[in-house]
Amino acid sequence: MTDFQRQAMMPVEESPCEVEVPMPRLPEFERPPNPKLVAQGWERRFMADGKRLKEYVDLYTSLGFEVHTETIQPEEIGPECGDCRLIICRQFVTLYTRKKL
Repeated sequence: MTDFQRQAMMPVEESPCEVEVPMPRLPEFERPPNPKLVAQGWERRFMADGKRLKEYVDLYTSLGFEVHTETIQPEEIGPECGDCRLIICRQFVTLYTRKKL
């Protein structure tokens, strides 16, 4: 973990996480995209905070993409985030894009 990543995270004593040092994760490497969407030409981009979703949709739309979102399922969230599952599932979505047809 880099110093930048450590500084960007809350101090351990203030963090709601149960792990001592949260490890940054790249969800696209750990959580495969929805195969049905991939077959339709969609590309999984990232998990997004619902509060900023309009910003991401506007950005990708302006770049010539269609945007599709999927709610996050509890099984998509790692075991170290067990206490946060409900919050993550309610506040975040997985964003998919594809070039406009």
